[in-house]
Amino acid sequence: MIRFIFFDLGNVLVRFSVDRLVQQGAELTGRSAEEVRQAIFGSGMERKVEIGQVTDEEFYEHFCRELGCRPEPEAVAWAMNDIFEENEGMHPLTQRLAEIDFPRGILSNTGPGHWNHCCTFFSFIPERFPTNHVLSYKVGTMKPDHEIYRAALSVAEHAVPGIRPKEVLFIDDLEKNVVGAQEFGFDAVRYVSDEQLRNDVAIRLPVVADLASRCR
Repeated sequence: MIRFIFFDLGNVLVRFSVDRLVQQGAELTGRSAEEVRQAIFGSGMERKVEIGQVTDEEFYEHFCRELGCRPEPEAVAWAMNDIFEENEGMHPLTQRLAEIDFPRGILSNTGPGHWNHCCTFFSFIPERFPTNHVLSYKVGTMKPDHEIYRAALSVAEHAVPGIRPKEVLFIDDLEKNVVGAQEFGFDAVRYVSDEQLRNDVAIRLPVVADLASRCR
């Protein structure tokens, strides 16, 4: 029996494009897309941001130093964060869970810029997921490391006292994160399509079964 559900943020609740981030960075700096990609991803800076090892200000200084220019900090932040779109196919499920107040949360590898942007521009996130956020930059570890699932279990236990790992369902788009969660003891499914996910959740949670049958 599932008593708590964690959703991944990127490419589950919202879609994002790394290519868009790189292209916007290139347009802002006048550097090539490959130079921008190397400055952010090749240097390991992305991981440092997502586990909370660097501040927004430190990222900005790194960005400017690596690319040899100094755009306004706000312009850099917008280029890095304006890469998301709502995944509308998830709305029926998340809306139903919110309506019945089923225990739920977000478990995501993300940095403060991306998280704050999504909460600001996609109102359904704070409305449907007001609490129970397990974010890599806050806990200092990332999926698929077991430490982040341990932190998630602690959050679930606070919301549902006595819950066991196998009663926690985790939804992610990456197989390695799903496998990591399963190895920790969670029930976990990979999000491939809206229909597939509705069916997978309906099997585990009869209260949303009608959503799956309605969309067939």
